[in-house]
Amino acid sequence: MENKSSAEAVQFEYVTYTVKRETCPTCHQLIPLHLPARRGMLTREGGPPGVAYWHPRCAEADGTRR
Repeated sequence: MENKSSAEAVQFEYVTYTVKRETCPTCHQLIPLHLPARRGMLTREGGPPGVAYWHPRCAEADGTRR
């Protein structure tokens, strides 16, 4: 069974390293501090957008999620 997110849209900004442990919204696994992460804004239904981080493997270069 696949987990469906309530995300409406994702806009990736750049690749960076996280300063604290972040959870990838696509696979729901922690992103190690020593590995790069895709930073972006995650718009959720009924709420303001927020910053989120994805594993590079969980996001395509064109901004779509895998």
